[in-house]
This record gives sequence, C-alpha cells and structure tokens, in this order.
Amino acid sequence: MISYLKNIFTGFWSLLVGMAITLRYAVKKPVTLIYPKERLTIKRFKGPIAFTTDQKTGDHLCIACNACIKVCPSRCMSLEAQKSAVDGKRVLTDFKVNYMLCSLCSLCIDVCPTDALKHDDPNYDMVSLTQKDLVMDLLEPFRAKGTPLTKIPTIPAPKPAAAITPEPKGPASA
Repeated sequence: MISYLKNIFTGFWSLLVGMAITLRYAVKKPVTLIYPKERLTIKRFKGPIAFTTDQKTGDHLCIACNACIKVCPSRCMSLEAQKSAVDGKRVLTDFKVNYMLCSLCSLCIDVCPTDALKHDDPNYDMVSLTQKDLVMDLLEPFRAKGTPLTKIPTIPAPKPAAAITPEPKGPASA
C-alpha cells in the first residue's frame, strides 16, 4: 500500500513539474517567425547581385567597362553597351545575370572600379519553377523608373556586311 501511494505521489509530482515547464514556455516570447509574413534580417549574407544607385540622380553607376565579365569564374553575366549619340561615350544598354550559374563569389563586386555592384541583402529566398526566371535583367528597375542613363539615345551598332561568296571556279565553258 505504501508503494502504491508513493507511485501516486511521484506521478502527481511529475505532472506538476511538466505543467510548470509548459506554463513557463507559454508565457515566453516565441523564438520562431511566421515566414513569409515575418522575415529575419540576416547580417553578412551574400545575396543576389544588384546595382547600387547614385544618391543624386537615382541611376546606376556602371560605366560598362567589362571588368566584372572578365573576372567572373562562373561566366554568369552578360552586358551590352552602345555608343551615346550625344557624346560618343559607352552607354550600358543590357546587363543580365544568370543566377543558376552564379556562385556568389563577390569577385565582380571587388573588381568594379565605380562600386556599381553590391549584394542585394533582403532577397535571400530566390526560388523559381523555371530556369528563365533566374536570368535577371539588372537594368529593368532603372528602365521602369525612367532614369537619366536609360533615356540617352544610342547609335545602333552597324550590322556586319553579308559575306560575298565567290563563284566556284570550274572548267571554263566556251
């Protein structure tokens, strides 16, 4: 009979201890976030590549020098530049990054002479169902805003002349 009462007391004590732990965690601040409504700010995260903007004009700082293209080990970037019709300088007309290939190594950011590139910090959850969605045009936000560099008229590149094929030489007919 004593062991029976001892078992009841031990069970009741373990119930009280368990309820105390549950009550303690019930009144504590939760440690989880309700994602995607709440987002965690991550420090020192290398996110996707984006252009930095000039504070005065709101435009990008890229001068189309191709340094980022040359240093990229993944070969994930492409840019196109044309001559300006106004002053003959190079104007960036297209800049695309293929994030399926990008290893986020930051070499393009380190080599840029104008500090035009940066890691886009808040965008750490890039997902896609198709490969086409991961090839992004970095100039698209600037075109949508209509920034000054996107409004510069350019001289179209001359098309290569069609190769003239010589007529085959054969036996001369008289």
